[in-house]
Amino acid sequence: MLVDEEPGPRRIPRRALVAVGAAVALVHATLWWLYYRPVPKALWGDEFSYWRSAKALLAGDPGWWPDPLWPPLYPRLLAGIMEIGGPALVWIQIVQTCLLAATAVLLHDLVRRLTGSRIAAAVAALLTLGFPPLVAYAHYLWPEIPHLFLLLAVVWVLVARAERTVWCGVAGVAAGLALLTKSLLGPFLPVLMVAAFARRPAGRSLGRALVFAAALALTVAPTVLEQHRRTGRLMIADSSAFNLWVGLNDRSRTDFGVDVVTGLFRDYQASAGSFAERDRIVREQIHGYLETHSWASVVRSHLGRQYFRLFDKDCYLTDQLPAGAAVERYSAGYLRADPAVAGAVRLSSYLLYGLLLALAPLGIALWRFRDRRWMRVLLLFVLYNLAIFFWLHVKSRYRIQLLPVAFLGAGCAVAWLDARLRGDPEAAGVARWRWLAAIVTAGLLELLAFARPLLP
Repeated sequence: MLVDEEPGPRRIPRRALVAVGAAVALVHATLWWLYYRPVPKALWGDEFSYWRSAKALLAGDPGWWPDPLWPPLYPRLLAGIMEIGGPALVWIQIVQTCLLAATAVLLHDLVRRLTGSRIAAAVAALLTLGFPPLVAYAHYLWPEIPHLFLLLAVVWVLVARAERTVWCGVAGVAAGLALLTKSLLGPFLPVLMVAAFARRPAGRSLGRALVFAAALALTVAPTVLEQHRRTGRLMIADSSAFNLWVGLNDRSRTDFGVDVVTGLFRDYQASAGSFAERDRIVREQIHGYLETHSWASVVRSHLGRQYFRLFDKDCYLTDQLPAGAAVERYSAGYLRADPAVAGAVRLSSYLLYGLLLALAPLGIALWRFRDRRWMRVLLLFVLYNLAIFFWLHVKSRYRIQLLPVAFLGAGCAVAWLDARLRGDPEAAGVARWRWLAAIVTAGLLELLAFARPLLP
C-alpha cells in the first residue's frame, strides 16, 4: 500500500507551507478586492430571494419563506448573522469564510484517514481553501458553503466516530441541517447509513443507526410539521418535479445560452394558488412531455447537454466577471471590476480547473487506499449526482458538492507522483487498465469542460 507516513512521518517543508499560505491569502485577498472595488458586486439570481427572505424574517414577516420549493435554513442563517453582526454583508461573508476553513480541516483529516498520505491530505485542504471558483461562494448569498461544510461533517463523523453513540447523534443533527439547507443528500442517506452501521455486532450497530436516525428526525421535525401545515405534505421541501420539468425543457449547453427557467418559473407560479396544485400540474406536464417524445430522443438530447452544463469551464465566478454571461444578460455580478484583476482571476480559474480535472481521475485510479469501503461510498456519491443531474435542471454550481472528491483525487495524484519520484516500488506497479480508465475519464472531463465552443 502506498502510505507516505509509514515508516517515519514525511513532513511537508516549512518553506512549502509558507508559500502555500501566501498563495491562499492572495486568492482570498484578490476575491475580496474584486467583490468590493470599485463598487460592490451586484446581487444575482437567487441571491435576491435569500436576501429578501432574511430581511423579512428579521422584520417578523410571516411570509418570509416564499415557496416550499426551497428549504428554510439558509435564510435563517443569514438572518441570524445579521441579527448579531448587523445588516452589512461582510459579516455573512466572514462566517462563510470560516465555514470554508472548517471544511478544509474536515477534508484534511478525512483524506488522511482514507489515503494514509500527509501530502494528499494537505493538497486537498489547500484546494479547498484556495480554489477560486469555490472560495468565491464564501462571498455569495447561495447556500453552497454551509451545505458543503455540513455534508463533510456528516461523512467525517461517520468515518471517524461512528463507533461512538454520541457522535452518531451529532452526525444525525448535521445530516438534518444539511437537508434543511439543500435537498440533495436525502436519497443518498441510506448508502451512508449502510456504510457506517452495517457491521457486527448487529445489536450495537442497530442502536447507533437508530440514534443517527432519531437525531436527524428531531432536527427536521419542526420544518416537516410546518410544511404539512402549509401544503398538506410531510416534507422539508420539494423542487424535484419543477427541476425535472426545467431539465426537460433546457436547450443550451451552458447556464445562460438559452434562459428557460425564468419563463417556466413564472408559468409555474401562475398555474395555481397552492403548492400541491402547482406540483400536480407540473407533474402532468412532465407526463405529457414523455408521452409525446421517445425515450431515445430524450436520452440523446440530455447526453448532448446535461454534463456539458455541469462540468463547463465557466462557473458562477467567471460568469459574473466583465464580459461574462451573467454580466451581459442580467447586468449583475462584478460590473466594474478592474479588467486586469478580472482577467487574472478568469485565467487562473480555467487553468486550475483544467488541472483538477486531469489530476483527480489519475489520483483515484492510481492510489491504493487504506479504506476502500468509504472510497466506494464517495464514488457512489459522484455517480448519484451524475444520475440525478442527467435528468434534472443543472447549473455549474451543482458540482460544488463533488469538489471534495475531486480534491481528494488531485491530492492522491500529487502523493503518487511524490512516491514515484522517491522510488517507491508500489508506485510503479499500477495495472494498465487503471491508467487507461484514468486517462479516458480525464479526457472526457476536459472535453465536457473546454470543448463546448468547438461543437455544433
